[in-house]
Amino acid sequence: MHKLVVIFLAMLFISPAYGADLSVREEWKAHPEFERFKPDVIAVLPMDNMSLEPGIETALFDEVYQRLTARGYSKIRVGKVRTVMGKLGVQTPGQLAGISLQRLGKKLNCDAVLRGQIDQSADIHSGVYDAVVVSCSLRLLHCETGQVLWQAEQWRTAHRQFQADPVNMLMNLLMHKGASREKRIAYLVHEMLKTLPQGPVQVEYDNLLEQAVEIPTK
Repeated sequence: MHKLVVIFLAMLFISPAYGADLSVREEWKAHPEFERFKPDVIAVLPMDNMSLEPGIETALFDEVYQRLTARGYSKIRVGKVRTVMGKLGVQTPGQLAGISLQRLGKKLNCDAVLRGQIDQSADIHSGVYDAVVVSCSLRLLHCETGQVLWQAEQWRTAHRQFQADPVNMLMNLLMHKGASREKRIAYLVHEMLKTLPQGPVQVEYDNLLEQAVEIPTK
């Protein structure tokens, strides 16, 4: 009996599957000559989804598009991007690989394009623990030169709980229920864009609507 108690307590303190654990991996890199190639206008392209969860790429696109202006960049309107994608025959993000960046830049009238993908979005149930894994990545590509100006990746495993503990099982249920994947994606995008060098547009953070500039659809 005493041995069982000791083993149980040891699992509580050393097991990575116990409690509201948060595993983090972050990677980002900016081009050494970013200032030289810094874009004025960026087009956010349709995001790809490598996970098994349909539709989650929409949350990634929406968050990137909404938050990009706060980093000081003008952006092409969503309607313009969709129109150009239609004219180019692009129905899925994977088809963009067959179109040169120079052509995209001319069609969209932008200096750079921002591409991204959901790498993983899944619930993991393995023995005594439960986890949610979400990871995504972004790349800013200079249209004229093809250079990768900036790239970032965020990976999180969140809300692990020790299933044998009924209290933590209840906490786990509540946290899963209260934290949507859209909110997790929003957080990851926020963390990634913090590493994007500031753009040329001056932004007053208490008055974003007046200072945030978008390029109108032509």
